[in-house]
Amino acid sequence: MMFTPEFSTADATEHTLIANHYVETQVALNLSVGYVRARVLFGRQHVPLPTARFVVVYDVRGQKVADDLEGCLHHALGDIAEIRVKRS
Repeated sequence: MMFTPEFSTADATEHTLIANHYVETQVALNLSVGYVRARVLFGRQHVPLPTARFVVVYDVRGQKVADDLEGCLHHALGDIAEIRVKRS
């Protein structure tokens, strides 16, 4: 199997994943978080530097998401990745 992040720094110290998922409902958000968590944990096993940092960018433009989405994502994924949310 292979792991390919959307972006990596030239020195492989940071890997960025883009999550362009539908997250307007709690069920959809739970599925997305589960998928992203599995992807990051899998990726950690296959990057050259075990200390590499992972960044997950949730692109939620055009969606009606909860005001506390960033907090929910940080709570759910903050232990394994830096979370950023692109709203516009």
